[in-house]
This record gives sequence, C-alpha cells and structure tokens, in this order.
Amino acid sequence: MRLNDSQIRQMVMDLYPEIERFNIGMSTEFNEEQDAWIITLEDGSNSLSTHMDSSYVSSCFNEHNCVYFTNQMMNVIDNYCSESGTCSV
Repeated sequence: MRLNDSQIRQMVMDLYPEIERFNIGMSTEFNEEQDAWIITLEDGSNSLSTHMDSSYVSSCFNEHNCVYFTNQMMNVIDNYCSESGTCSV
C-alpha cells in the first residue's frame, strides 16, 4: 500500500511538532521515477528537502521503524533552523 500526501504530512507532524510550533511550511511530493517521497521544509526564500524511499517510509508508517527517517528529518530540521534562523526561541 502506497501512502498518500496527508498520511506522510501527519506522520512528519506527529514526529516533529516543532515544524508547526515554528510555523515552518512543509510540502510532500511523491516522485514516481525515484519511487521516493520528497519532503521540503520552507519559510519564505529558505528551503531544504530530503527524499525517502517509499518502501522505507511505508515501514516507518506501518511498523514504526523510523530510525533512518528520524535521523534524516532531524538533520533537515537542524540545518534548516541553523541556516535560516527561523527556529530561534
């Protein structure tokens, strides 16, 4: 079963509520050619993206086996926050 955009968005928001807390925009897109989800965080002209193979995202969603996904997203969020200054408290 391939996940849809809203499932991916909800999974990311559940794992990383700081995205909403810091009002960071997020988009998700499935790339058929790469069989991967592209997740982009953005605020104005600043943006960072990561891609995750669909099989891995499904495993994370269905089996809660998200170590690689969480590491990847933590790096994206950290880089995004560091580079843009958006996440300062």
